[in-house]
Amino acid sequence: MPTAGPAAAPGYDGWRGPGTVIFLGAETGRPGARNASTGGSMVRAAIVFVHGLFSSSDTWRDLRAQLSGIPRIAQDFDLLFFDYATTRTSMNPLRKSPTLDTVAGSLRSYLDGQPISHERLVFVTHSQGGLVVQRYLSRMLEEGRGWELARIRRVVMFASPNNGSDLLLLARRGLLNVIGNPQERELRPLHGSVQEAQRRVMTGIVQARHVSSDRCPIPLVAYAGESDNVVPHSSAVSVFPETGVLPGDHFSVIRPSPDGRLVRALLGDLDKALREPFPEESVSGEPTHSQSAAQGEEFLAEHQMFGPVVVRTGDSTTPFFIHGGPLEQLSGIDIIVSSENIYLQMSQFFKSSTSGSLRRAAAIKGAGGEILQDVAGDSLIAWLRAHARYGLPVLEGTVAPTPSGALAECDVRRIYHAAVVTPVDGTGDYTVNRHAITRATHNIFKVARRERIELNLPLSSICLPLLGSGRGDITLAKSFELVWDALMTELSADSSWSIHFAARRRRSFDLIKDLLLAKKAEDEAA
Repeated sequence: MPTAGPAAAPGYDGWRGPGTVIFLGAETGRPGARNASTGGSMVRAAIVFVHGLFSSSDTWRDLRAQLSGIPRIAQDFDLLFFDYATTRTSMNPLRKSPTLDTVAGSLRSYLDGQPISHERLVFVTHSQGGLVVQRYLSRMLEEGRGWELARIRRVVMFASPNNGSDLLLLARRGLLNVIGNPQERELRPLHGSVQEAQRRVMTGIVQARHVSSDRCPIPLVAYAGESDNVVPHSSAVSVFPETGVLPGDHFSVIRPSPDGRLVRALLGDLDKALREPFPEESVSGEPTHSQSAAQGEEFLAEHQMFGPVVVRTGDSTTPFFIHGGPLEQLSGIDIIVSSENIYLQMSQFFKSSTSGSLRRAAAIKGAGGEILQDVAGDSLIAWLRAHARYGLPVLEGTVAPTPSGALAECDVRRIYHAAVVTPVDGTGDYTVNRHAITRATHNIFKVARRERIELNLPLSSICLPLLGSGRGDITLAKSFELVWDALMTELSADSSWSIHFAARRRRSFDLIKDLLLAKKAEDEAA
């Protein structure tokens, strides 16, 4: 019985468009058989190998030799090896190590440039390679190209640091001379962009039931090395439902051993990738992934910066910057402000809010990403107890300072918690008093000036979200106006600061940019 293949995105040579039936051959139903829809041409499958950090395709040498000697692999699969730049450091000022987002784009170009339109693909990854593939899948879904993923029938990840890896963290940034390496940063536990990609992959890939523009069901298998002291078991298997443990440490886990367990496990995954049917088209009326998870789809996975925009403030000028993306990617900013409720209770670690993101980023974490010390949360409780307000509301606009915890590694000195949101009794709703936004903005500077003196801290830069936006009738534009007016008062009296606005979502980032440029235009016209 011929098998129906997935519909394709426009321009993809392997499929002819929605509704097309791909015949895999009545004799075998497997790639490599005669294809009736292409006049008898031979269509093959391919295994795409993706290496890890500070490595190359040579890491697959032993496994490649073993697989090449297995007749059924040679018959059914082409072996493809994707290489990307990953170096500890470079003395060439014209070169830099690419981010995982850039590598994911390179992987897409690599696949698009293949001379053969393989009908089925299997990704086999080691270490950071698993994050590269997840970032590639996440970006494809975000761009509405889910149909193009339907030929990927399995992703097999070996020792992927899905929750991060902090073994020899200091060595990676010191002894190994990788300071500022963007790939190394994303291997740290619970990195924001890694979590964002994983969240989209879980919802749009692992938990998907049908293929559409923004989802595609693909089996993901995560293997841990039983002696791996670089990526612990909890990080390698993470939240993925199909997992296993194989002999070996972080590197030997992908080298064939005399007991044959690695090769047997991989052959089982490859056989399933050939036999399992393509995903079906989304049924009519079912909500799309972007509709059911629209909030997550808007998030910027990578840090973006706009600025400086220099605006006159009193008799001097002040540089303004806009940052988009995960807050934990910020660096070199003295104070980051978090918007809190009037009970000064931070959001939970798993929340995508500014408060939850900062709490997670400031926490000290273990090898598996587990929280060892909740620095921001515990320090905020200590502040409340010291001021006899634990369990009680504080005055709207109150600002409580805490240490930055793990963010100190990114040269962030302090986290300021601004109480601007008031819970509505008996409901899950909140209100925002616009006077609380103005008062909090002034108090941020008041606390900062005091800490300059009392703690002898060289504070000169402040990053703040648009306080209270999205609650009640406080839109982002209204919050910007309230914060801006207070900033102009403070900066006219003391222009020794640089100001940074933070936004997690793309639309917010673009809107703040438009509002800031409009303020600069008004200043120049005046």
